[in-house]
Amino acid sequence: MSDEIKRYWDKNWPEETPKHIDYEVTPIDQLLKKTAEEFPESEAIFFEGSRIKYGELDLLVDQFATGLSKLGIKKGDVVAIDLPNMPQYVIAHWAILRIGGISNPILPVNRFVEIVHQINDSKAKAMIILDFLYEEYLDGKDLSKMPTLKNIIFTGTGEFLSPLKAKLGAALGKIPQMKNWPEKVGEIKCPKFQEVLKSGYQIDLPKVNYDLKKDTAILIYTGGTTGVPKGVMTSHYSMVVNALQVDAWASTQLPQMKELKGKGGMLLVVPLAHSFGNIGMTVSVLQGWKMVLLPRPPEKISKILNYIMKEKVTYMPGVPTLYIKLNQDPDSQKYKGKLDCLIACISAASAIPEEVKNEFEKITGAAIVEGYGMSEFSPVVSLNPFKDELQKINTVGFPISDTLLKIVDAEEGKTLLPQCPHETCENCGIDEFQYIGEICCTGPQIMLGYLGREKDSEYALRKDSKGLIWYYTADIGCIDSGGYLRIKDRKRDMIKYKGHGVFPREVEDLMYMNAAVLEVGVIGVPDTEVGENIKAFVALKPEYQGKISVDDLLEWAKENISPYKYPRQIELVPELPKSVVGKILKRELRNQ
Repeated sequence: MSDEIKRYWDKNWPEETPKHIDYEVTPIDQLLKKTAEEFPESEAIFFEGSRIKYGELDLLVDQFATGLSKLGIKKGDVVAIDLPNMPQYVIAHWAILRIGGISNPILPVNRFVEIVHQINDSKAKAMIILDFLYEEYLDGKDLSKMPTLKNIIFTGTGEFLSPLKAKLGAALGKIPQMKNWPEKVGEIKCPKFQEVLKSGYQIDLPKVNYDLKKDTAILIYTGGTTGVPKGVMTSHYSMVVNALQVDAWASTQLPQMKELKGKGGMLLVVPLAHSFGNIGMTVSVLQGWKMVLLPRPPEKISKILNYIMKEKVTYMPGVPTLYIKLNQDPDSQKYKGKLDCLIACISAASAIPEEVKNEFEKITGAAIVEGYGMSEFSPVVSLNPFKDELQKINTVGFPISDTLLKIVDAEEGKTLLPQCPHETCENCGIDEFQYIGEICCTGPQIMLGYLGREKDSEYALRKDSKGLIWYYTADIGCIDSGGYLRIKDRKRDMIKYKGHGVFPREVEDLMYMNAAVLEVGVIGVPDTEVGENIKAFVALKPEYQGKISVDDLLEWAKENISPYKYPRQIELVPELPKSVVGKILKRELRNQ
């Protein structure tokens, strides 16, 4: 296979954005130290009415880092964080990094077996956990199944609230909490978060010698959609690089962002424990922005817009389901013309329907651009430009600075495929496999590998004849005639109908053109005659419920989608199963 990679995207590349950046090689925790020195009085965190400034946050990080060090945590040790979006998460994460430890986020929805796997696989020596999560998933269980764990550090939701709000919230039952915290469980010690902080009041940080391109900073576990969850090892260098890449993409194309350094804000409802939320936190720290932390989406979803308005939020990462729900809340319309502070939003995890994007932009006045990434890439690979004239719906834009893409054959990954000659790609016909294959990417933000899994790492990371290491994503797509990357689907999700390859995502995009469709998930179901049949699970918009039947949708699909692509089976459901970040779970649809 020729290794000559053509930069098809250069002809439409936003001219203000550099194709190459000179990266600062620094431990990632120094981003916080530098921001705290430059903007000590700027707000770093807003959480349930409480506020922490950058100078205060940096001091708390120093103290907690000292406390962790006194518990025996040293360079290279793994510390798990099982917390929702709250100040303790931010403090713990940066403190672990400050003493050379490895931050190991656990999604707050993970149950006992999942937690045990992650602790044992990572050999974590300590875990910081919300008392309510401990009571829900670990209390009364056999914790000796996690032999490397020496300390479980307990914290409560009310610890960084005002005393009045914490007391009132507990009294009214609005703050779930565990009444009695253990001091020890078996051989595991159970110090309190505030005790660890207090033990570090006399700051005494160890001197750490880093190999910034080889030392793991964060160990994020993949969701397990391809088997047992694997720990993605990301270096200090890769994390800093990706934050600078994302920052450069936005700040060069949105000039007003340069004036907001130390003044802007980012709303983080995407879990910090997910790579998408983690990069949002890192960019916020880099910019000196206030992190508006929401531990979960509010029941009244339009309250998010109220937070944006009151806290002067500049930027918000989100997933399509979040934007869909915001559009559906009738109270969202009240915020039209009141959200001038919000400049841009990023959408990822799955395709955002065009009408959803357009409606949200009408309400807020802010642009949504779709992006593409994965934990193995720190996580951002590509983004749509922010300029209206360069944005292209149903694509994930261009690879960001210093990032290259190639499309190879999906079977063996050895043949480099050419650029697709079509502009829209929605109906390329049966010859589309000349251009559609596995997406591979390379760049300085690439992972070090999967922890303890050499074979998986060798399969995913392959070196070409020029010495470039490529990550083989298992995603299927093409680069269209304008140089835009188009995601078709995951390799394993492709449907074989009468010998034709059919991509569920493409069928979903087409189904979203029906005005009645709120959400849709498409899978292949075994069929002895055609190989696999195409089935769509559809959730209708409220105003269409009871008015649109399965037959109506089947007839519409047959009229509007190619004969080998339209769903032969449609099932109406109240809602679709989703992951913690809002991605539709195809495996659950298959199980149904």
